Amino acid sequence: MSSSYKHKLSRGLLAAAALSYCSQLIWFGSKCFHQIDIDGMDYVGIARHLRNHQFYSAINDFRSPLLSWMIAAGSLFDGDLARVGKVLTIGSYLLCGPLLYVFTKSLWHSELAGSAAVFWFSLCRGLSTIAVAMVTPDFLFAALVLVYFIMLLQCFRRDEKRCWGVLGGIHALAFLAKAFALPWLGLTTIVSILFHGHRKSTPLKRQAACLVLAAIPPLLVATAWAGVLHLKYDAFTSGTQFKVNFLQWSTHAYDQQPDRTYAVLEDTKPFMDEYHVDDPMPPGSWLWHYRIDARQAVAELAAHEAHNLPKAAKELLIVVTPGGVAAFLFVIALQIRRREQNPIEFTIAAMVGWACVSLLLAYCMLVFDGRYLYPIIPLLLAVAVGFLEPMGPALRMWRTGILALIVVGIFVSLVYSSSPFRTIRRDFQISCYRAGQSLRAHPGSTVVSVGSGPYQEHGVGWEAGYKSAYFGDRILIAAANQLPDVKETPALLRDLSKASPDAILVWGKPGEIRYDALVQLLIREYAGSSRDALVDPLFGEVGSALYVRRR
Repeated sequence: MSSSYKHKLSRGLLAAAALSYCSQLIWFGSKCFHQIDIDGMDYVGIARHLRNHQFYSAINDFRSPLLSWMIAAGSLFDGDLARVGKVLTIGSYLLCGPLLYVFTKSLWHSELAGSAAVFWFSLCRGLSTIAVAMVTPDFLFAALVLVYFIMLLQCFRRDEKRCWGVLGGIHALAFLAKAFALPWLGLTTIVSILFHGHRKSTPLKRQAACLVLAAIPPLLVATAWAGVLHLKYDAFTSGTQFKVNFLQWSTHAYDQQPDRTYAVLEDTKPFMDEYHVDDPMPPGSWLWHYRIDARQAVAELAAHEAHNLPKAAKELLIVVTPGGVAAFLFVIALQIRRREQNPIEFTIAAMVGWACVSLLLAYCMLVFDGRYLYPIIPLLLAVAVGFLEPMGPALRMWRTGILALIVVGIFVSLVYSSSPFRTIRRDFQISCYRAGQSLRAHPGSTVVSVGSGPYQEHGVGWEAGYKSAYFGDRILIAAANQLPDVKETPALLRDLSKASPDAILVWGKPGEIRYDALVQLLIREYAGSSRDALVDPLFGEVGSALYVRRR
């Protein structure tokens, strides 16, 4: 293949990638751009505190601060913070493309490899959907991880101490985007220095110097952030993500200390503020004093690994395709054979492999979400496209087979029944928008939600009341995910009397016994109250909003 043909093919792949990005963002943007997710409510709410100069309230131990800081800065140009968050999330997703091109081209010294990686990334299933539908730091984290590996490559090639200092600065920024970066990239830095130093027989003193330079920025930033958290929580910690997830998904400690404020409803006031920012470990909470049993923790973490790893592997196979995984393993095996001729490429491929395995093992210890794969997806693709590089006739048959697997895998992932192109055909949060409009049209500041919305699989199940309160600019003071049965109804009425909300959202469909009975009972109980039906374009009435008339 001539160099001119490679250049034209590279430009064609970049043009195809741009078309893929634009078409997908327009398609899903028409359906999902106005949506909000539970995590996004937190980031937008923290930014709202910052915009209103409520700096103490903006401190949150569970959410990393960088995205909220960026949203707050963006509010100088656009007052709609949710829209700013969406633009930043989409921008971070798009930024991964150029960064992936730079990393791949630099790694393989090939424009074609870089262009192929970008085009492949643009076709990965579900990424564009999440970029449009959510306000999330995962793409920002993925972009910073790419910058980290671009600099790591320069550290190996230039072998200058200052490069390791810059690498540490990127590590620190990644920590502010996602707290997981502190241990994950920290271990990656240590393994990289030891692995590269062993291969080059670098003196231990120089290895130690590089490690210190790389460690200083993230340790300083993490210590500073821990000091900020100490001001509010009276505890010196860089974040509570691990402990919260462990207590929630492993020990189920939250269930061991049930809320006694209400009999049926769950009191949300201790954990959620007026801007809908969730804090699962608020200041003074008993969770801060909960001691984790080490033996129990090891057993629980091992059980979660066994349960979550197959799910994570399946999700990775879907996103990068079986051919992608095969290409990655093929390149790793090839670089092992060529480790003397291509020492830098071999080292980077090995470090990407380490990063992928360590991330999967770390996240699967607790709970797995497909977004957790985003930092390693572009890295895996950057290494995998190395199978396009020149090789002997004996290996070309393998390359042809892998390429066929990749093409078939991408096609199947885009047209399969669970593909976002087939499952996301409209905006599923319309009932929440309309509930929010109804809430805004009536006086009051507080709301209680009972029941679940009509689209559990699309984030409008138990979340319906939370999102409706967000769109209605109301404070959700209590919620119940299920409609009460006959025996629970009297207790629910006592809870509502105790909570004394200005509005009550009840989710269900006409004809459902529990829904009809509860709505009629509330209308009789709150004589003179008004009722608005909450309507979904497909299902019709999916709930009711009752506005309490104060006597």
